[in-house]
Amino acid sequence: MASTYTSTLNLELQTTGENSGTWGTITNNNLQKLEAAIKGYVSVAVASTSDALTFEDGSTGLEQDNAIIKLTGSLTGNTTMQCEAQENWFIVDNATSMGNYTLGFKPAGGTAASLVSSSKHLLYTDGSTMFDVLADCGNIAANGTLTVSGNVEFDGGTFIFNNSSADLDFRIESNGNANAFFVDAGNDRIGIFNASPSVAFDVTGAAKISGAVDLDGGAFTWNDSSANDLDFRCETATLANAFFIDGSADKIGFGTNSPADASVEINQANASGAIACLALDQDDADEPFIKFDGDSQSDTSGNITTDTSIGSLTGYIRVDVAGTDRWIPYYATS
Repeated sequence: MASTYTSTLNLELQTTGENSGTWGTITNNNLQKLEAAIKGYVSVAVASTSDALTFEDGSTGLEQDNAIIKLTGSLTGNTTMQCEAQENWFIVDNATSMGNYTLGFKPAGGTAASLVSSSKHLLYTDGSTMFDVLADCGNIAANGTLTVSGNVEFDGGTFIFNNSSADLDFRIESNGNANAFFVDAGNDRIGIFNASPSVAFDVTGAAKISGAVDLDGGAFTWNDSSANDLDFRCETATLANAFFIDGSADKIGFGTNSPADASVEINQANASGAIACLALDQDDADEPFIKFDGDSQSDTSGNITTDTSIGSLTGYIRVDVAGTDRWIPYYATS
């Protein structure tokens, strides 16, 4: 009875009493094929867009016999490398020059696994489909550095960094900044374009918020460093300078970004019609509308005078009307 061959490794199975004088050679061939299947390495140049690994029953030194296969060469189109349509596993090193083409590895007549350029793959096949083990593996624990050259996609689960709450910083680098996003773990702070955030959230550069901003439970401080050239501006639907702080001049403007006539200037710039510059509505009837604090003189040399030379007045308050001093009289009683 003639020898038969295994389906996976193509080992020769000898019958009793057969192969007299060559039994040892055949046994050594089987051992060599077993060794190659466990630790063997071969480099294979891709010869066409539909190429196949060499294999043969009982023979040694064939490409498919090896556990580790390095693919080389330059692709000329979308390419498929195939093995025998039997159960097997391989470590494949894709060292081909792929350009814009694809490279698949599959059992003959079956479904291929896609290979990534300049990458190594752990593959196995059930004889009809090639599977990439790391494409959908379970939990992975890496004790060293994990470097990924391709895209990273998290789908269907949460991402947790530093779950043990160790003093481990987190950094995202952009094209032009090494610290586009930085978490200072030791100080519990976040920096944007800032590797040394001084507060809980520290942004270096401009910031834009399109939604609502809710400040609840803390004070809001503008220009805490007292820089002399930082203005503050609030815009409405029609006024570009509805509220304006001139940082260098220490002045406030309503409707103007150039308050010049006073520490606080109200400029009637509203296009909605003829309305007052200032309206006073005193809901508390027990308090005056306006409180004047200033130096009081007995003549007209100060802002407030107690001159009572005219009638029964208590005094006058000085106002500037179109550049000329005028006086508003006031009385001690109604």
